Amino acid sequence: MKSLRAKLLVLLTAAVLTAALVQAVAVFRNAMREADAVFDYHLQQIALSLATGELGLPGFGPRSGARDDLDYVFQVWSPDGQRIYVSRPRVELPDQAVLGYATADVNNRKWRVFSMQAGGRTIQVAQPLLSRRALALTFALNSVWPMLLIVPLLLLVVAWVVRRSLGPLRSLSTELENRAATSFDPLDPSAVMQEMQPVVRAMNGLFARTRQAFDAQQMFVADAAHELRSPLAALRLQLQMLDRAPDESARRLAAQRLDAGIDRATHLVEQLLALARADSGGREPAAATSLADAARQALGDTVDLAQARQVDAGLEQADELTVLAPPQGLRMLARNLVDNAVRYCPRGGRVDVRVRAEAGRALLEVDDSGPGIPASERPRVFDRFYRRAESPPGGSGLGLAIVKSVAERSHATVDLLDSPLGGLRVRVSFPVAQPD
Repeated sequence: MKSLRAKLLVLLTAAVLTAALVQAVAVFRNAMREADAVFDYHLQQIALSLATGELGLPGFGPRSGARDDLDYVFQVWSPDGQRIYVSRPRVELPDQAVLGYATADVNNRKWRVFSMQAGGRTIQVAQPLLSRRALALTFALNSVWPMLLIVPLLLLVVAWVVRRSLGPLRSLSTELENRAATSFDPLDPSAVMQEMQPVVRAMNGLFARTRQAFDAQQMFVADAAHELRSPLAALRLQLQMLDRAPDESARRLAAQRLDAGIDRATHLVEQLLALARADSGGREPAAATSLADAARQALGDTVDLAQARQVDAGLEQADELTVLAPPQGLRMLARNLVDNAVRYCPRGGRVDVRVRAEAGRALLEVDDSGPGIPASERPRVFDRFYRRAESPPGGSGLGLAIVKSVAERSHATVDLLDSPLGGLRVRVSFPVAQPD
């Protein structure tokens, strides 16, 4: 049952009906017991009345004035065991009476009998159980039926209470339905019931994350459009220069510049795609991944670039450490660190990569012999598309932004330090993955 309202109605209706049934049974049984007690009390009072009367008065002799249309039967026994009075001659109670209350079979009918002695005489008063049960049943039903009339009223009240209680939920649903697709304003938790406040707070958290993702997407699209405009314009210009080249040498130079422009545009598109994957990396689950393997693969992916720039790039230390991170994201992080170091190194420079453990953390360090980054500018280099004025051409300004995005999802920290090689040291510190 997926409807909360229907589920509440069913459960509360079942509770009301169960409580009404239990109460009706209890009232019925109690009414029957009380009726029996009242009838027994009547038998006792009738016997006491007979005991205090004068049995020798006219019309009160043996078998005188007997009637068969009475429920009650009276008998009086003399001290010598002779019956001196009976109210219904066709009903003869047992001769040997048991004092107090008893049940006797007379003429195939059960009777409730009360016996007592007074002045040497034995007085018996009896009533048929069938008549008692019929009267008791009438009393019990008269006690129960008002409750049965109240049950439908209770069910109507339950339906009204459920509808009224779910009113705030309907109001919240209506407010959400009427919201614009780009509205991420938080809801006011104090405006709803206390039980709904955790849901509202969770929705506000979802709104905040959605706003962040939406803003990031808009910023990414705007930045991508802005950054792609310049390379595409340059490619168009270089293509025109190639078309207008007056001789073979000029044509060859224009072709080289066009090829370099295509490489820069390709690198920019690849970095944009990598950044998009990093931003949406929540879809890739974190897993135990070898940090040393990610560093080796990063060096393998950039070996052609390092050879072209005559940069000595190598793995100086490779401790076998496992970290909990998205596998593709971790390889993307390591490749961008090595790629940045190789690109910013001068020709004939050096790049050292290390994977080591320190203070219970797994460290990935990349040193280069490039120009480095002044301490005042280091916080800004993680911004997207930020490039220093002294940066060599061909960069996109996205490498460290990608590194930061992947590091945040891997619960890692990124530090920019001075390198012993004279350039920059980038240190990424991961928590070591614990074995299962």
